[in-house]
Amino acid sequence: MGLALAFANVKSDREWQHWGSTDPFWAVSSWEGKRRSDPTPWTAEELRALGESDFGDVLGHWSHYGLRTERCVEIGCGAGRMTYPLAACFRSVVALDVSRDQLMTARHLVGERIGRVLLCLVDRPVVPLGDGSCTAMFSTHVFQHFSNYDGIERYLMETFRVLASGGTVCFHTPVPGAHKSVERPAPWMAIRNLKVSVQRAIGLYSVMEFHRYQPSRILGTLERIGFRDRELRIFAMSSNGDLHSFFFARKP
Repeated sequence: MGLALAFANVKSDREWQHWGSTDPFWAVSSWEGKRRSDPTPWTAEELRALGESDFGDVLGHWSHYGLRTERCVEIGCGAGRMTYPLAACFRSVVALDVSRDQLMTARHLVGERIGRVLLCLVDRPVVPLGDGSCTAMFSTHVFQHFSNYDGIERYLMETFRVLASGGTVCFHTPVPGAHKSVERPAPWMAIRNLKVSVQRAIGLYSVMEFHRYQPSRILGTLERIGFRDRELRIFAMSSNGDLHSFFFARKP
């Protein structure tokens, strides 16, 4: 289906756009020693294999929870690491991102499965699809980088709108106690994020903001929007052994 530009003027996170143009693979999987400038950077084959492994871990939980595989919207597809296995699981995938460069990278990474994928460039928390037109939403390692929680809430509201009855969501966002590899006290996180915000304001880009939210806040947002059967599951990824927190919910 190729590349569809849903919005012409990108006004969202310029930092993500920066990484999309300079090191798209490392931006979606920021592993030590895998930058483009390192001796052994990510290859497309390695990133596809990582996506298959991680999605396999998630799919076991999602399938147990309940999953319809007609059409999935992916919020924040990046370089296509998870789009690749999503395209094998669903009949069609609508993959959104704010970086044109990441979308072009994803087009090549998805390869022969691109016929099942519609890539959409967005500039705000909007899902450019009709009401009730999807059966699932997936997102991972995206919401944690939003500067404001409002962006998460708006995407969840849009998701509720585009989901058909019985459709489910499966999305990752860190909660305190999970992601042991990046567990830090709240004051440390606040100072770090302030530093990143200042760097971004003056045109310097390093590591993106990283936010954690209490499970009660995420689950409360899902309830307020209208989702049912809300769950939080924390499990380890086979690829690196790190715990990840995934939220599941269903549209009535």
